[in-house]
Amino acid sequence: MEGIKNYVLSVTAGAILCGLVTSLSGRKGSQKAVLRLLTGAFLIVTVIAPLVEVKIRDLQDYFQDITIQSEAAAAEGENFANAQMADIITQRTEAYILDKAASMSVALQVEVTLSEENPPVPRAVTLTGALSPYQKSTLEDFISGNLGIAKEEITWK
Repeated sequence: MEGIKNYVLSVTAGAILCGLVTSLSGRKGSQKAVLRLLTGAFLIVTVIAPLVEVKIRDLQDYFQDITIQSEAAAAEGENFANAQMADIITQRTEAYILDKAASMSVALQVEVTLSEENPPVPRAVTLTGALSPYQKSTLEDFISGNLGIAKEEITWK
């Protein structure tokens, strides 16, 4: 970044210098034309000379660094999105089960465990509450039928 800053400053300084020299020369004459030609050549050299010093290897390293950084940023963004998706799935699954329990007039605490696949799906549920055997059976049937969680994966506390 420092190199780009120095390049822009040198080109700007060269342009200002060329403008000053050209404006200090007379209005007409062959000297003015020669001076304009020389200042133009000077400005071209000022613009091109630093570009000649750039090595292809440096550019390859620069672009490789950018590629590595962009891949890391993309992976970080993907991990963040997956974590957010897992949180949403967990919250909605818990709310879905709590709604069913509320419709049965049951006070319940729900803890959902998600699978490791992408996107994650509810794999197991831990339920805490005092329910009658009929309510437990009804809620287990609801969870396994609507959420696809096997009855073996439903734990009661």
